[in-house]
Amino acid sequence: MTPISITPRPGNDRPSAAASVASLTIASVLIGFGAVMTFLGATYLQDVRLLAEAPGAFWAFICGQPLADGMIAPLILIAGVAGLLAAGGLLLRPATRLRMGMAAAVLLSAPVAAGVGYLFGEANRAAIQSPPAIAYLNPPRVMPDFALTNTAGGVTRLSDLRGKVVLLFFGYTHCPDICPLSLSEMRKVKAALGKDADRVAFVFISVDGTRDTPDRLHRYLRIFDPEFIGLTGPENQVRLVALEYGAHFRANRVAGQERYTVDHTADTFILDADGRWRLAYGMSTPPDVAAREVRKVIYAAPEGSSPGVR
Repeated sequence: MTPISITPRPGNDRPSAAASVASLTIASVLIGFGAVMTFLGATYLQDVRLLAEAPGAFWAFICGQPLADGMIAPLILIAGVAGLLAAGGLLLRPATRLRMGMAAAVLLSAPVAAGVGYLFGEANRAAIQSPPAIAYLNPPRVMPDFALTNTAGGVTRLSDLRGKVVLLFFGYTHCPDICPLSLSEMRKVKAALGKDADRVAFVFISVDGTRDTPDRLHRYLRIFDPEFIGLTGPENQVRLVALEYGAHFRANRVAGQERYTVDHTADTFILDADGRWRLAYGMSTPPDVAAREVRKVIYAAPEGSSPGVR
């Protein structure tokens, strides 16, 4: 008896309708995500220098350091581009065989998603933004001199900065949120001042002298602006300086742990060219408003009166 051979019929390698719909849905989500993230990354990336410095900041982050402001926008861009590439690869897979019309419709969703994300972000920011907190000293107060260690290992005194308006901020390099944001805002204030920024000294005083060595402070500040002045010193010495401005800080140390946070005042203090404390503003102050106040101090008459406290 002759055996009967059964030859299998060639299968259809085309995907099912459910698989195509699933692929289309995933691609749509990826493209929407990629578009929004790419848009936001491009919006927040203010200069090419930050992108160039991102690898160093990322390496510091991997080594256990806080997320530096200089790498936020590049990471958002990377996430957006990765989403777009993943969606493109999914759409171009031979097994998917999506029609060109469907693929075009998905691609057109990118600018729509970006626009929606931008409008949502703007609306949310407007809803939570509080009015600027600015306090003026009347009369201005002559501040006592101090001497702290600078990023070169030398000594910088407040009196060394006479002739320039001084923006003073107390913080520390391991700060996970307030300090990177404040330094980023300080950079924006400098940009808003234009040529007048040459008449201003931007000073960052560390309240964590135990960890913030001159070299570490130098590497941290150059992420934001290499011209920012970094000062550090023993905790008791810095505390005496801070108290003159009504600023406070407290280290939350835990026995046996090297990492800790430091609670600190988040105001920025402005001194005129004669070393007199004129005003202070809080974190909610927009950079253009802060720049306007700094410019008033720059061009104030030496013996002129300042605005009253409000």
